[in-house]
Amino acid sequence: MRRFGQSMDRPTKRRRSRKYLAWALFWLIAVSSVVRPAMAAETPKIVPPSFQGFRAKVVGDVCNVRTGPGTFYAWTGQVLEGQWVDVLGTKDGWHLIKYGSKEAYIAGWLIDIDLKSHGINARITKTDVNVRESPSLESRVKFMTQRGSVYLAEAKRGDWVRVSLGDDRGWIHESLLQLEYSPAPGEPPKDGSLLVYPSGSSLNITQTAMQGSATVAKLNRGESARLISCQGSYIAVETVQGISGWVYGPSATITSTSDKDLSFGVSDALWSLGKYVTAAVTHTDVNFRSGPGTTYPVIASLQKGDILRVIERSGDWVHAVSPKGVTGWVAAWLTGGNNKPKSPGFSVTVDARDATRILTVSGDFESAAVIPQSEQNALIVSTSIFFHTQAYLPVNAYEFAGIEVRTSDVTVNLLDKANYKVISNTPGKVVVEFAPVITSIDIKSQPDADVLTISTVGYACPTVAKNGDSLDFFVPGASFAGPPVSSQGQAVRCLGVTPRDGGTSVLLDTQSAPYLLRKSANVIEVRFPRGGLAGKTIVLDPGHETDDPGAIGPTGLSERNVNWEISRVVAERLRAAGATVYLTRGGLYEPSVPPSDFAPGPDEYSGSLAKRAAWSGKADLFISLHNDWNRDKNVGGTTSYITSGTLNGSESRRLANLLQEHITTYLGTNDKGVREAQYFVTRESKCPAVLVEVMFLSNPHEENRLRQPATWDSAAMGILGAVQEYFAPSQGSGSPPSGI
Repeated sequence: MRRFGQSMDRPTKRRRSRKYLAWALFWLIAVSSVVRPAMAAETPKIVPPSFQGFRAKVVGDVCNVRTGPGTFYAWTGQVLEGQWVDVLGTKDGWHLIKYGSKEAYIAGWLIDIDLKSHGINARITKTDVNVRESPSLESRVKFMTQRGSVYLAEAKRGDWVRVSLGDDRGWIHESLLQLEYSPAPGEPPKDGSLLVYPSGSSLNITQTAMQGSATVAKLNRGESARLISCQGSYIAVETVQGISGWVYGPSATITSTSDKDLSFGVSDALWSLGKYVTAAVTHTDVNFRSGPGTTYPVIASLQKGDILRVIERSGDWVHAVSPKGVTGWVAAWLTGGNNKPKSPGFSVTVDARDATRILTVSGDFESAAVIPQSEQNALIVSTSIFFHTQAYLPVNAYEFAGIEVRTSDVTVNLLDKANYKVISNTPGKVVVEFAPVITSIDIKSQPDADVLTISTVGYACPTVAKNGDSLDFFVPGASFAGPPVSSQGQAVRCLGVTPRDGGTSVLLDTQSAPYLLRKSANVIEVRFPRGGLAGKTIVLDPGHETDDPGAIGPTGLSERNVNWEISRVVAERLRAAGATVYLTRGGLYEPSVPPSDFAPGPDEYSGSLAKRAAWSGKADLFISLHNDWNRDKNVGGTTSYITSGTLNGSESRRLANLLQEHITTYLGTNDKGVREAQYFVTRESKCPAVLVEVMFLSNPHEENRLRQPATWDSAAMGILGAVQEYFAPSQGSGSPPSGI
């Protein structure tokens, strides 16, 4: 069970396939995990286990204090809830305290030792660590965190530590973390590093680069964090306390430590840097339009006092970047107070709002040359002026790794081989369009599958629409410059390649075969496997691990244990039917040995969740098995979760629907349906992936059933039936599998 957060044991939307290349470059830039970059590399000072010199607040109502560390020692007095005491030492879970002029021992669970005022951090030392609502294993799990994450520590009560999650708080068992003093804040560096500030009154720092992720810290107005890198619209930062995480670009202001006139923008589809002429909005509720005129659509609303970064002027209209990183046009008469930078002004923007991406370089130059650097995978716009500054903005999205300004050049570093053309090159402005070109389409019939390969130059990410036996692979922004499709598969035939809607459509007759879509640099590959389970590779993920029992039932049944028992039986059934099965856990308390050719990257696959999801790169299906929990003990049933915004999202949904149908048929449980979630293993898996909550451990009746081997077998039969039907969709639904 992990339904109370978004970065959890189950583990945006478009451009999903670019993520893996972006991550690889990100970690080359960052050098080490974002959890602790080189900025705070000094050895941390560990908090002494005695907590001598700390103060503590009594949390029990009326608490007995004793002459020694245990209930068998003589009672010597009482302290009251809310009373502050001094900690003199610690022994066997009891604390020697001083209250007034007296000294005595008190049980550790009756006081909160104040860590916050000492500037203490909690560094996570294990994988898949639960952050709970209260200091108890029976408490609700708020979310899960990973080894190396750092949080502000507020208090210690018994064996538990309360950490700050921005405006929220949670408890972590002390065996899963290390308490250390945060480093003393230093002077901001003057080396051209980028600092991130809140655009408004505050800015949340989250655990992962995704909406809904748990907050680990907060920047208030005037506070800054160092920019480490970017991942699309999210910025990886580290605070002066050494806490690292992600902030949402449109809510942040970025400045350079070496040049205060430089400004930067990071948003969902726009990245910018430059020394801008600025203008202030002088009216309220001003329309911000997509073009220079009232006939263009309104894309945002501006308010009085908003400071715009001006890109250019056209007649009575101003082309500018809003405080939230949106590029648009506003009537000039609604702005005022124009300010020019001290040195030559310029701007560089990458606009990815449409199917193609537009790079615009503007400035006071008379001329410019666009020079490809094919060996370095880069493009240089060399201008006739010197910018008198140096800056680098990581992008890590679409074609773009990052933008660098140095001397007279703007260098655009690219993630892959890119296709582009110069739209215009005039004094003061260069516009370059990036659009993919499909260079070939090939279908090959292999013994185990038909394989469609779409080769491109430039970033391309298809959308898939199913209509009966046909599939339409549409590549936005792409043109087709390849030879006619001559090859055909055993079950898959290409019906045509046609331009439409500003892109190219590849229409296939697939005879309703399932498909597995993968994207790598300049290649889109789609596998259409043959029917049956023979030759299929399936990853089963029994949720939770050795130090994480997961949800606990009313009579103490651990989710970790029952997840393993069900997964073990499912694996037996699938192997008997001919499938190759990998279990991400080798037993109740044993990690699995990964496949021999599994080689994780430096951070993308750090932590247990990511390692499990990484196995999907060699799999046809990924199924994560869990059991749910709810405050209401009457809630029961079966639920499946998917992340539809992935390359294989539609096939994940088809598998989830089949799992719901078959599991509820075999178990007789309430069908709670297929739900959308951003769980790590469903979001990061490279094949169709579903997280199944078989039953509710919090429901006494279902907990009792989950203790019984017959229930494990029924769940396994339901999962087997769903997988068999997934690979043989014409077989019909609802009937038990044959031959088992």
